[in-house]
Amino acid sequence: VLRNGKPVKSCLQAIESGIGYISKNRDLEAIILDAPIQSNIVLPSLTALTKGGFIRPKDEKKLSDAQIEAFRIKCGSGRQYVNTLSGGNKQKVSFGKWTAKGSDVLIMDCPTRGVDIGVKQAMYGLIEQMKREGKAILMISEELSELIGMADRIIIMKDFAVTHEFTRSRDLRQTDIIEYMI
Repeated sequence: VLRNGKPVKSCLQAIESGIGYISKNRDLEAIILDAPIQSNIVLPSLTALTKGGFIRPKDEKKLSDAQIEAFRIKCGSGRQYVNTLSGGNKQKVSFGKWTAKGSDVLIMDCPTRGVDIGVKQAMYGLIEQMKREGKAILMISEELSELIGMADRIIIMKDFAVTHEFTRSRDLRQTDIIEYMI
């Protein structure tokens, strides 16, 4: 993987170069369930919040509170543990930590899996907003309707090779895509 012409060979390099990853296995890979919302949100941003080897609590709270408000995370405070949240609010925490970091490349693996329709709609709105802000989004999804509705380009890969590419079109149907998946 190259980012701005430089190789990215580790997770730390990816984070430092502005790449964020929203995992489909939210509870296992994206968030720390037994930690507060605030800790989860600020985790990728710790180097920016540290001075002299210490995390600045005011800056940590300010960054976290801004994401809680921006994503409308339903919670009592940033001190609430993530394991007490609904699936949709957990996913918002996962999104919030990467926007808090300022990531401009987001890899989203099934970003709306396991959330109700209301949260799904809100996530789509957030993704559209990120696109308008110029962020690059690579969405991996098992839902063809989600890809057709959200993607500017859909790339079909089979046996490690690109077999077909579609661009956004009102006429694009799931059957068109399935034809190249088989």
